[in-house]
Amino acid sequence: MSLTGRTVSWWVRLRRPCLTAAPRGPAVWLPTGLAACQRFYSSRDKEKIDMSAYPVESIRNFSIIAHVDHGKSTLADRLLEITGTIAKTDRNKQVLDKLQVERERGITVKAQSASLFYNYKGVNYLLNLIDTPGHVDFNYEVSRSLSACQGVLLVVDANEGIQAQTVANFYLAFEAQLAIIPVINKIDLKNADPERVEKQIEKLFDIPVNECIRISAKQGTNIDKVLEKVIEKIPPPQCNTTDPLKALVFDSTFDHYRGVVANIAVFGGEIQKGHRIVSAHTNKRYEVNEVGILTPNEQPLIN
Repeated sequence: MSLTGRTVSWWVRLRRPCLTAAPRGPAVWLPTGLAACQRFYSSRDKEKIDMSAYPVESIRNFSIIAHVDHGKSTLADRLLEITGTIAKTDRNKQVLDKLQVERERGITVKAQSASLFYNYKGVNYLLNLIDTPGHVDFNYEVSRSLSACQGVLLVVDANEGIQAQTVANFYLAFEAQLAIIPVINKIDLKNADPERVEKQIEKLFDIPVNECIRISAKQGTNIDKVLEKVIEKIPPPQCNTTDPLKALVFDSTFDHYRGVVANIAVFGGEIQKGHRIVSAHTNKRYEVNEVGILTPNEQPLIN
């Protein structure tokens, strides 16, 4: 099963071949990416997924952006639960936050991605989300993630309202010409005032009040409406599978036993096991040993 230019949450395992091994045909574009936290899981002995059931029109790539502590990771947990990606338990807290500092302090430091499968009006969709940091010190993580998406969920606290990073992240998405879906979170709080926040969003961002979604990520209120809006408003990625491979590495890790594991957004062409690719940045060549998606653990695809 080849991996075409349709989604962001692909992971590929690369092996550095001998220097005499050159790719056939024109060199493809695969820039080097970010350093990431170590992943403590393996793709071995897992059921493989057939991605041929998900055409380009059924795929959505989006990020969750917000000011720090406005509920991005909690919303990501609920999205994973409602789509059946993870089991619904009381222990699901910051599922995508894998660093120890993230667990201890309750903040997101590294952007993390996951693929969700969701049926809407009889059509099966593949939804690829990236949970991004909210703190200003990790703004580069947000910028890198947005480059792999076609839309964002802009989460705003119903109590605190619009804050500094809400504005900063909005303009990052706006300048990237992404579809923006405002989500007002924590409506279950005693001092929540979603009407005030909706007026703030309309005044500062020129987004109509009727486009805002009121949710409680903690209680799971209206999470299904978020998924529906993602499908309806965010466009599918544009690609041409007949072009040479062109992809962006938006995250990567190194495993001493398996080699480089890269998270890529494919913008053209296709990639599959056995392909030989070259980095446009370093001009080094690699062989693709595995291809899969994150659910949020590594899930291999049918070759």
